[in-house]
Amino acid sequence: MAKSTAITAAKRPAPKRPQAKVRKKRTGAVSPEDLNLPRPSREDYAASVEVQIADFEETLDGIETDMESSGWDDIGEFRNRLDDLRERLKEARAQSEALEAAENASWPSLHEEMEETLLEMSDSIRDFSIALGRVLPE
Repeated sequence: MAKSTAITAAKRPAPKRPQAKVRKKRTGAVSPEDLNLPRPSREDYAASVEVQIADFEETLDGIETDMESSGWDDIGEFRNRLDDLRERLKEARAQSEALEAAENASWPSLHEEMEETLLEMSDSIRDFSIALGRVLPE
């Protein structure tokens, strides 16, 4: 009988370990407060924003080069969208400069606004690039 007990014990499923509670996902961006991460210093953050804006400008320059070299004559609508994106980048740069000069009390809300602006710019540039890729000749 001892043998059948060993076999029965081997066939038993292992006890279930408690699982971590799963939280429902929230919609929207996650802020540093949500993650309990320290907020970067204003100077470090402003420098990182400038780098992101410069990257966006470089991306738009590349897109413009592709548009011009494609030989496609009907780029008027896309030219207007490109100009609009460049104007929005100028506004983002001005917003970044205002962030550096802001008083400490307004820094958290300006930081959130800047994050939203950068996310919107990233999404807009991606969407523009995808739309242009669908119509430019190879």
